Amino acid sequence: MDTYCLILTGEFTDPDPAAARARLAAAFGMTPEAFEQKVWQRAPLIIRQGLDADTATRQRGQLGELGAQAETLPGGQPLIWLLRGERVLGPLPDSVLGRFGKPADRWCHDGDDSWQDLPPPIMPPPLPTAGEPPPLPARPQPPKGLLRRHGRWLAAAAVVVALAGIWLHLRTPAPPATPPVHYVPRPLQPMAAAAPATHCPDAAGAAATGDEDRFLLAGGERSLTGRAQRQGDNYVAEAVVGRDDRCRPDAVQLYVFHDGVFVGTPLDPPVDPRHTRLDFSLDAQGQIDYTVQRCESPGTSCNPAEHFRVRLQPSDGGWALTYGGAPGAARVEIVSRTAPKYPAEAVRQRHEGTVLLAFTIGSDGSPLDIRVAQSSGFAELDAAALDAARQWRFRALGPDGHATTASTRVPVRFHLDKPAL
Repeated sequence: MDTYCLILTGEFTDPDPAAARARLAAAFGMTPEAFEQKVWQRAPLIIRQGLDADTATRQRGQLGELGAQAETLPGGQPLIWLLRGERVLGPLPDSVLGRFGKPADRWCHDGDDSWQDLPPPIMPPPLPTAGEPPPLPARPQPPKGLLRRHGRWLAAAAVVVALAGIWLHLRTPAPPATPPVHYVPRPLQPMAAAAPATHCPDAAGAAATGDEDRFLLAGGERSLTGRAQRQGDNYVAEAVVGRDDRCRPDAVQLYVFHDGVFVGTPLDPPVDPRHTRLDFSLDAQGQIDYTVQRCESPGTSCNPAEHFRVRLQPSDGGWALTYGGAPGAARVEIVSRTAPKYPAEAVRQRHEGTVLLAFTIGSDGSPLDIRVAQSSGFAELDAAALDAARQWRFRALGPDGHATTASTRVPVRFHLDKPAL
């Protein structure tokens, strides 16, 4: 099925921008100040991904009724970012670079930290007008007697002027080089899952207790379980992102925020609470420990619990979830991750499990070595995880903030749960 993304262009359709901005902030479940800083100042940007055609059209119309211009484009395109002065805009599909980019902007591909100038616009020649073209103006000619009498002196003067220009050019110091912009964009993780096929009118879930919860509830595409933890500026909340045909939750995800800004999700993919026990804790240092324990059904024996750890830490591009490590050690961040293909034979035999991969990462972010630290119990799942991980790219930063080599472990889960994001 074709999917679409929804772009908030940053333009108003309402002649009263202040009223439109207030309506939008309320629809997003945010204060006007937070909406202005975290959404509107980044427009144009993608605000929804993975939408079907009907949902994309409907949400575009809803934004138009609120007074904001929005567009829908085919999904699955490479993403780019725009740098406009001190503001970073996006992400956006790369196909709209020529439309939304302005002459002074710079841009980069998602996951890249090298900004590029916009290509110069190609100006087509003007179309000929009907009828005969106007005659070209005649080139003015100097009087014949002037060149005959003073041509040698005029040529010498021209040579002197040219030499003076060259001397001034060599003496003028070159302008200082523009320092590189140290901003590392990351892929926008969709804040909304696809709307569930089954309508569950009584699936409201827990009430929102803060701006983060209201942001998660915007659009009605998830419900809160009520399990959440806050430590200082950090916040972790559990939300239902999928339900089965009996309106029972069949996919839950953890959402992590820092200072009210969404950072990421540690579960990949979400877990099915009908068969999986999930526990998590957040400490004052921004460390999130969580355990996943697979059970056939409630009240039956369960598999051994799997323990994982992520850390909320500052990165070149803002706050990020890093895997493993301790304060003062290298911070490891996944820049791009290719999802593994679930082997068809494993699906047929209903093989499930988690592969714990151990990585040695080079200073350029590529994996130098990958091995299975803990097998899933099925060779085909281990092999599929390794194949996908060879295409992953990381960013490892030492305590001094410079790129370094590092080691980390990342779990890859193969569960036949609903793969909602």
